[in-house]
Amino acid sequence: MDSVTLTPAMEDYLEAILRLVAAEGEARVKRIAEALSVHKSTVTAALKRLVSDGLVEHRPYGAATLT
Repeated sequence: MDSVTLTPAMEDYLEAILRLVAAEGEARVKRIAEALSVHKSTVTAALKRLVSDGLVEHRPYGAATLT
């Protein structure tokens, strides 16, 4: 796997996903947005980047999971 440089914000998304999956069994866009106090559209954009970096699996209207 190629080296991926993460911004502190991207690390926050990964940590939020990890916490939500541990606590609730899944991490959906709405709950990630609530956890980070951002808009759902911001979460969606971040998830697209994390998916392209190979760090997260996510499909529209589904839960996000770490790879």
